Amino acid sequence: MSIIPDTDVFRSIQKGDHKAFSQLFDSYYISLCFFAARYLHDLSLARSLVQDLFIDLWQRREKIEVAVSVKAYLYISVKNRCIDYLRAKRPEAGITEPEAAVSQVPFRDLIEEAELNERINLSINRLPDKCREIFLLSRMEGLKYAEIARKLDLSVKTVEMQMGIALRKIRESLSDYLTLLLLAFLCKKLFMLLQGVL
Repeated sequence: MSIIPDTDVFRSIQKGDHKAFSQLFDSYYISLCFFAARYLHDLSLARSLVQDLFIDLWQRREKIEVAVSVKAYLYISVKNRCIDYLRAKRPEAGITEPEAAVSQVPFRDLIEEAELNERINLSINRLPDKCREIFLLSRMEGLKYAEIARKLDLSVKTVEMQMGIALRKIRESLSDYLTLLLLAFLCKKLFMLLQGVL
């Protein structure tokens, strides 16, 4: 199955194509939520903001012009909405220290982080049910193996084995993505070194 470029999908959306809109939503919704959460520190609020963006995009589809790429348009729109929300929420307080810290992180790095979070989330969701439950209790709720074993009426050895399976499967599903990130990081460092020499 060939992947349709975002620009073609967006042109279809402008013509009122619901299927194309669903395709764009499915492609970017999760990573945009993680991206917004970096600014808002609230995943529920981030989801709401991203949903509003997509609603607005559909309602104004005929008037919206995408100058660069659809991906860039979506991420920049989410960033702007987050900043607008934070300013409206605390106009007198200005930007807080965590928000200032996020604003210092290069935009591209925030996008890569959001996409990596999406990949991790998808990898976790693909785990077998019991394996996923054990992984989430350990990593998200911070329970020790013995506590998980008691809670789920399992042996500690079973919990250890299931965690091993979960970590292996997640690592395998992320291996290609992490290799690309490492290569990009090394190229960036090499480019910076060469700039310093020249």
